[in-house]
Amino acid sequence: MLWTVVMKVRDIMNPEPVTACESDALGHAHRLMKTCHIRHLPVVSDGQLIGIVSERDILAARARAEGDDQWWKLPVRAAMTAPVHSATPDDSLAAVAARLATSKIGALPVLDHGRLVGIVSVTDVLDAEARQAATLPTRTGYAR
Repeated sequence: MLWTVVMKVRDIMNPEPVTACESDALGHAHRLMKTCHIRHLPVVSDGQLIGIVSERDILAARARAEGDDQWWKLPVRAAMTAPVHSATPDDSLAAVAARLATSKIGALPVLDHGRLVGIVSVTDVLDAEARQAATLPTRTGYAR
């Protein structure tokens, strides 16, 4: 019998997510994303998650500004998504993959008793699945 280890979000999440405040300027959030090579920023207030802003959200806000070259001064709250889908550190990869796919989103903030403790992205899940698949023994006679 082959025993497989069920990976949890805590095993793959980024435990130190870069965050933004709802009053931060979109330009600041955009620069953070570019500098840190990320596409999603959890938005926090007093240590509590209140939303998330993605590159797509920023592009949509910029498009809505229609020629206003001051779009980058808009507050993050003008573009963020709320309420936010989230995960817990003990969620399985399968559950998180399903939630990401069903909701058509690219990342989930990870909450532990309401406190932001990480973020997990589609890329994190796919990378973990690929690493896990590479460690499974292969059987001759059938393709994977």
